[in-house]
Amino acid sequence: MSPCSKVLIVDDEALIAFDFEMTLESAGYDVMGPATSLDEAFSMVGNEMPRAAILDIDVNQNPVWPLARQLRSNGTYIVFVSANLHHEELRSEFEQEKRLDKPVSGKDLLAALRPAFA
Repeated sequence: MSPCSKVLIVDDEALIAFDFEMTLESAGYDVMGPATSLDEAFSMVGNEMPRAAILDIDVNQNPVWPLARQLRSNGTYIVFVSANLHHEELRSEFEQEKRLDKPVSGKDLLAALRPAFA
């Protein structure tokens, strides 16, 4: 993949984040992270914006919305993942972004990211 193939992973569940990372790397993506906190994620994107991001909705009980807003304002394609996709922000402010219910299969994750790299 090209330098434009960077995907940020933000998830506080280590096994899930590792699974996402392995899936993406085996498909040829350049992974940023995984970040396990919002501070860590903000630090990563302060240097370089990813082409796409996989964001858990709640990271250590903190909503991911501020990070999602920053990423979206810079043109990053966002895929939200969560066991609870019924947040009001998803129904209003982020209704256009892709969402996946946990647990997420590798096949579904790659399919959700495909439009960002088409």
